[in-house]
Order: sequence, then C-alpha cells, then structure tokens
Amino acid sequence: MSDLRDFPSLRGLVDDGLPPLDAYAEYEQPGSASGPSAGPSAGPSAGAADLPEPQPTMDFPRVSISDIYSAPSPEPAFIWAGRIPRGHVTLLGAHGGVGKSMLALQLAVAVCLGADFLGASTEPGRVLFFSGEDGGPVLRHRLGFIAHHFGASPERLAKSLTILDATDEPALYREVSAFGIKTGEGTPGFSRLAEIIAEVRPSLIIVDNASDVFEASENDRAAVRGFMRSLRQLFPDEGAPPAMLLLAHIQKQAVGNRGAESYSGSTAWHNSARSRLALTADKDDPARLTLSHDKLNLGPRTAEPLRLVRSHTGLLMVDEGAHDAEGAPKEPPELALLKVLSDFVERGERISPEPRAHSNPWLMLHQEPEFPRRAYRNPAALISTFRQMERDHLVEKETYKDTYRKTRVSWTLSAKGWEKIGKVAPSAPSAPSYDENAENAVSPEGAPSAPSYGPRGCGGESARTFGADEGANPDGHPLAETTTPTDEGAPGTCPRCDGEGCEFCQPKDEI
Repeated sequence: MSDLRDFPSLRGLVDDGLPPLDAYAEYEQPGSASGPSAGPSAGPSAGAADLPEPQPTMDFPRVSISDIYSAPSPEPAFIWAGRIPRGHVTLLGAHGGVGKSMLALQLAVAVCLGADFLGASTEPGRVLFFSGEDGGPVLRHRLGFIAHHFGASPERLAKSLTILDATDEPALYREVSAFGIKTGEGTPGFSRLAEIIAEVRPSLIIVDNASDVFEASENDRAAVRGFMRSLRQLFPDEGAPPAMLLLAHIQKQAVGNRGAESYSGSTAWHNSARSRLALTADKDDPARLTLSHDKLNLGPRTAEPLRLVRSHTGLLMVDEGAHDAEGAPKEPPELALLKVLSDFVERGERISPEPRAHSNPWLMLHQEPEFPRRAYRNPAALISTFRQMERDHLVEKETYKDTYRKTRVSWTLSAKGWEKIGKVAPSAPSAPSYDENAENAVSPEGAPSAPSYGPRGCGGESARTFGADEGANPDGHPLAETTTPTDEGAPGTCPRCDGEGCEFCQPKDEI
C-alpha cells in the first residue's frame, strides 16, 4: 500500500495534524481479522451504546383501557340538561331574526341564576357572552325584559354574567394566504378572549355568531374544522371544562321546512359539533317556533323538541298549550291575556297599572281559569307584558272616578285590542264609571248629584267657598243641606264618618 506521503498534493493534510494513514490500516480489508469485527472495543462504534434513543417529533396520548371497569369515566355533564354538554362545542342554528340571540341570552341568565330554562334544569355558574353581532345597547334592552321575567336583580346578574361587545372587531379566526397556500389562524381577538376566559372561568361560553367571528369560507371543510378545533383550545386546562354554544345561520330552505339541513355551509359544521340544536319558525305563524335537538354524540338524544312562542317582549317561552286534542292551533298567551282582561272590563272590574295596588294585574288575573300561567309565572313577567302591549297599542290606561270621587287609572283594551280578540268595545253608557272592587261601591242610577257638604266637606279637597254656579246661594254662602240623597251616604253627612267627625270634615259639635 502506498503511503499518502508519496502524494505531494495531500502532504499538507498530514502536516495539518491528521493521523497518518497507518492509523486507518485496519479498515483496509472490511471483515478481516484487523477489521472492526476483531473485538468488541475495536473501531469508532465502541461508544454507540452511550448515545440516547432517538425521540419522536410528536406523539399521541394512550387511552387507558384495562381499568374501564374499576375506574370508569364519569358520565357526560350538561350545562343545560340533555342539550348542551360541558367540554364541547354545541351549534345552535337559526335563520336571521328568528330569535337565536334572545334564546341564548335567556339561557345565559338562567345559568347565572341556576333556574330552569324552558322546562329543563341548568347547572348554575358564570357565563361569558361574546357578541359579535349585537352591540351593548341592544343587549341591555333585551336583558331588561329577561331580568324581569326571571325576577332577577341587575346587581346579582352582574356578578356572574360577563358580556363582551365585539361588534367592532368580532373576528376570532381568519384565512391567510402565502405563496398560493391558504391557512387559517387565530386573530389577536382570539388571544384576548382566551385571556378573559382564563380570568372569568365561566361554566358557559356563548359566541354570537359564526358568520361574524369566522372570516373564511363556510364551505371550506378544512377551514371549518380548523376553526372548530381552535374553539376547543379556549377551554382552560384545569378544572371542570366549560360548555360552549356557537350560534350560526341556517340554510334558507330550512325555514319552516324540517327536511332541509339546519345549518349553512360545509358538513364540517355538523361533523365538528358534538351537539347541535336548530331553531326554526313555523312557516304559517312566525311567532311559533320549534327548538329541536338534531345531534348528540355523547349518548342517546333524550330531549324532545320544544314548541315555543315569542311574546310581545321578544322572549321565547314554552307553548305547551299550542294545540288542542285534535291538533288544532290554540291561541298564543298574549291573546289569552287580552281575553281575560276583556272579561274584567266588561264586568266593570278595574285592573290597576300600579304594581303595588291591591288590584294589580297579577293579583286580579292569575287565578282566572283562562289565564296563561305557563307563559307568565311571576308578577314581573306579567307587568312587563302589559307594558309591551301598551307600546303595541293593544291596551291603554283610562281614568275614572271611584265611589269617593277620586281619580283612578285602570287598564283597558284599546280599539286595536278589541279587534284583536274579535270583540267590539263596550259603548260609553255601559262602561262603568265606578270601582266595583272598592268597598261600599254602588251602581249609579244616573249622573251623581253635587256634594252637599260645606266648605270643609269631605272628598279630599281643600276647603273652598262655592260660587253661585257651584250650588251656592246667590249671596255666596253655601247651601246648608240638600234634601236629595246622594251616593255618599245620608243627606248632608260625611260618607266616611256619618257625621261623627273626622279629619275630612269638621267636628260634630261644629256642624
């Protein structure tokens, strides 16, 4: 074998410190006695056992199977019984204007209070409402009606309900393109929302709605799946996972047609959601809706479709009496309420608009057989409905004189309200002008006579001197007494004390 030193062009390598060729002589004949197989410690592979095992660049968690009997996984938990599971994204599809935002806001308040919602229980907890569609004023207006319906104080709600007005920058996920390749990524708003969720620790997160927060094609399967996966990344790692309700629009064909798909865009919306709800309006009566549970991957779907009706205030309520035994539609709660009120008006019984009055709507109406109790479960909900019906010009306030000549106010139906229930308003002579609910009320036989008492007579008015045109003598002195009986008691006496003397009239010894 020639020595490298015989090659002048390579002599510099040897001079630079490389070992002489003799050091590599044992590798000249691979497999020979002088090769690397000559001994366990020969060659550069002697230290290979000291190197760490190569690690995979990624891995997947292994699911434990051997202890499924001894340590079973817990049953799926629901924030709204049977419909919205914890730890997953539930999709609520509805056509624009049907009421999905109002339904979601009602659910938010119910969860904050731990109250039943549409006949099913809720798990109490904090709620975070991310609104990319409606601004703060609209949400506050709706919350006023909802709080009245549940009888909740705003201070209590403020402790457990957080509402984010994201209408200026609603995007949470957007599509980007680089070198012709489209990808999706979270926005700064997504990062900020994650921080707020970690701070608030809500039990329920509501995102309203997909068309505002998802800035990509709803028909792009990959983009939709990437977005739905990113939403699950918002769940905190510690503690019980929250539930998320994502509101979305549905196909136009699905309005009033249960055969159409109740979501819009790629089937990835349906496939990526573990639970899916659909709110659709009746094609013949938009005020009547159906909330159906179209998908649940965590177990059997036990929740029956809910028949709902929209009230004058926009609230959605269970319409359990929507159909009779033959399946014919029944009247909505507001129509039934107007009919009950009309019965009182026709009988001459007054309903006071004052909530604290002894004849307020709740005390007077809720025991009536035809009163829609399921729609109005408490005084606040009923009084709120009366105010809304007044704004809709179905009812109005009228003034009248009670048996003591005091001016009172009561509810009555407007001309539009009478027309709504298919009746004609009572004529003026038949409409009573007294309060039959008041004690000692009497039915007038004609126009009441003028008061027969003097300047300090009763009636709640300050003392005054009657003029000639007010039943006085020409000289200005009041008439001493009238011989005509009045509806206020004996002639010339105070109807409150019968002449015994009280704060409304002069003492008896001065008469």
